[in-house]
Amino acid sequence: MTFIARPVEEAEWDAAARVWTLALPHEPVSGADLRRQDAEQRGWGYPAVTLVVLAGEEVVGVAALSQSPGMYHPRRFVLEGAVHPGWQGRGAGRALWTRVRAELGVRAAEAVRTLAREDHPIAPGFLARRGFTPGKRYFTSSLDLTTFDETPFRDLLARLRARGVRVRSLSELRAANTPDLTARLHALMSDVRGDVPRAEPATPLSRQVFEEAVLGDPALLPDAYLIAENAGGEWIGQTTLFRTEVSPDLLTGLTGVTRAARGQGVATLLKLHAIRAGRSLGGTLIRTDNASDNAPMLAINDRLGFVRDPASVSWGLEL
Repeated sequence: MTFIARPVEEAEWDAAARVWTLALPHEPVSGADLRRQDAEQRGWGYPAVTLVVLAGEEVVGVAALSQSPGMYHPRRFVLEGAVHPGWQGRGAGRALWTRVRAELGVRAAEAVRTLAREDHPIAPGFLARRGFTPGKRYFTSSLDLTTFDETPFRDLLARLRARGVRVRSLSELRAANTPDLTARLHALMSDVRGDVPRAEPATPLSRQVFEEAVLGDPALLPDAYLIAENAGGEWIGQTTLFRTEVSPDLLTGLTGVTRAARGQGVATLLKLHAIRAGRSLGGTLIRTDNASDNAPMLAINDRLGFVRDPASVSWGLEL
């Protein structure tokens, strides 16, 4: 079988998304998702390309090269890819990687990084044979909302309520015509994300990227974009939930608390309110992911009852 790898064509986005979802059922996407992500990268001025690999006329693999706005380096790239389960181990991935490697060369890349589940039967070996080395591990965890009981956390809720800490949603803040809302949300996210463990050093998230990638994400749930506020009206933490068209699961965005407010239960308070919001929106499962060295957040999730999936590993290749 001869495989052809080339940039995706307009009529192939849905086929590419089907391949991705079959190969990575825990990360389902739609064709619209893939198209939007590609367009966003270009709109922000980053070099990006989405590739497909074909067996005859059938799309059997997909790969996207991009750059992370939150870990930006002009010559370091992020690779995401998948091959249809029925075509794995038959040369499709090799053809796709050959084209990816050429695209990296054209862009004078100095490094590329990708994620692979540690329990995947092929991906870790495929990456190792091509010179990638494993690094930081990440856990995806899930919480069953239908069985969650917040009774053990009533004292925490009461204690923070007595101190004047409250949680407000983006919907509430918009309805109240909160002054400078977008600027304040951007400033809070910029503050709390700086200490989040990640594979590469954090870089500032521009206002444009924040507005388009977060506030403008069609999957964002405004009733579950939650802000913690202290008695003085200062915003001290945030969490967000998203839900895509291809899955009923609720996906956690960034949960973070300002340095001065950490260790006081604010992150747990936000998570509890997210659980309430998720239930009110008809959700039955919340998913989240955290680096293995993010001990405080992992401990919070464990106390809440999140159950961990096998880890994903960040694999890096210096070119």
